[in-house]
Amino acid sequence: MEQQQINLTKLLANWCADYTLRFPASAIRSAELAIADTVGCILAGVEDPASVKAGNTIPDEKSGPSRKSNSVRHAFPVSARDAAAVNGCAAHARELDDNVMPAVIHSSAVLTPALFALGEEIGATGADVVRAFIVGMEVNAQIGKLVNPKHYESGWHTISTIGVIGTAAACASLMKLDSEKIIHAMSLAFSMAAGSKLQFGAEAKPMHSGFSAQGGIWAAQLAQHGFEGNKDVLQGKWSFQELYAGGESDGVFQPSLFPDALLAIDEFSPVAKLYPCCGSAHLGIDAIRALQARQAFDLDDIIRIDVHMSKIMTDNVRYKIPANEKEARFSMPYCAAVTLVHGMPRLSHFTADAISQPDPAVARLMPLVQTHVRNPSPEVIARKLIFQGDCLVGVHLKNGEVLKQIAEHPKGCRENPLTAEERHTKFIDCVTPCLGDARTNEIYSILLEFSGLSAIDEVTRTFARNQGHS
Repeated sequence: MEQQQINLTKLLANWCADYTLRFPASAIRSAELAIADTVGCILAGVEDPASVKAGNTIPDEKSGPSRKSNSVRHAFPVSARDAAAVNGCAAHARELDDNVMPAVIHSSAVLTPALFALGEEIGATGADVVRAFIVGMEVNAQIGKLVNPKHYESGWHTISTIGVIGTAAACASLMKLDSEKIIHAMSLAFSMAAGSKLQFGAEAKPMHSGFSAQGGIWAAQLAQHGFEGNKDVLQGKWSFQELYAGGESDGVFQPSLFPDALLAIDEFSPVAKLYPCCGSAHLGIDAIRALQARQAFDLDDIIRIDVHMSKIMTDNVRYKIPANEKEARFSMPYCAAVTLVHGMPRLSHFTADAISQPDPAVARLMPLVQTHVRNPSPEVIARKLIFQGDCLVGVHLKNGEVLKQIAEHPKGCRENPLTAEERHTKFIDCVTPCLGDARTNEIYSILLEFSGLSAIDEVTRTFARNQGHS
């Protein structure tokens, strides 16, 4: 007799609705660090053109009873869904937000704006938001196991496919909905799942995060009011797995959830990004930085730079000579040239002026960078390195010498983490232009103890445009 397939949607919803679960301190700390990092990303993205345009679609007017959530583009509160859309766009706009395997998703850039906006509306505590954040991370990871790598390799942008479903589950959990309603929230979010990597290098990409944050809240609210969907949407005929991954997954999915297995946030720690560009460029940047630290060489002597990495990464950083700052974030030649000249890419290197009037040394080096597909070894695949590969950089000099460097673990991952000082410095760089030195350090200290807040507006009110940024 054929064994009946487990209803994964129901399994996850039952787990999400178990409000007696007590998560380990390690998971809570990881969530607090990820949330703090994302607040920095949101405030760094306040003036990005995508954030400005998203904000312009929502009137900035004195609040009514249904407008309780703060948006970085508005002086007065807006609805939770509107705040989530704008802040979600801002979180992803500068490409500084973290990435998480196995969903290969910027989970925090969707979960944080959604849970903050909804949390303000319903009066959630910091502990409530942290718990829901961990739940969303778990659902994203379990769905990622179900459909990747096929899903991501096919061109789907996971932040707006997997992300909207995980965010719906997180929002429903924050609202303390029962398992039946969480099933429907996930089902309704499944009907919103969309978004292609074709938008990499366009303003639409950060809006994918905004769409998912907004959609996750809406799906949970619909479910709260009795709106229903199909109860088994993740596996089977016409399901998420079949439609979005051809029924394929990265091995056999094992429906083993905490406490029987590690929580995803502990097993797959969020990779906090140090550089404001596509994560697929980070190993190349790391290799160049390591090479420069190891051996001195004159930039004028460089005749070619080869960057060998996985096909996923070469596809993502595909712009050879970027036409604008958005494309520059997805250009390995630009990121490599900036690293060679300036030591590492910073926010100031991804502005309209920096691209239209490039540094002469950067302009000379860019055309010398060539990307090549490097098939990962079985050992690399077995170790599940992020993006399923490592990166080899070769710098060719006039004298015939070729300087080589391999990078395996991107800066910010568990094996190569940001130090506490690097995290703090990143936050200062992102937030100080908005809030000033004193307020920035005050907010960072509060965020590091976020789960102890009795009301999250101690943080979220800093998003309002009358709180220090214009």
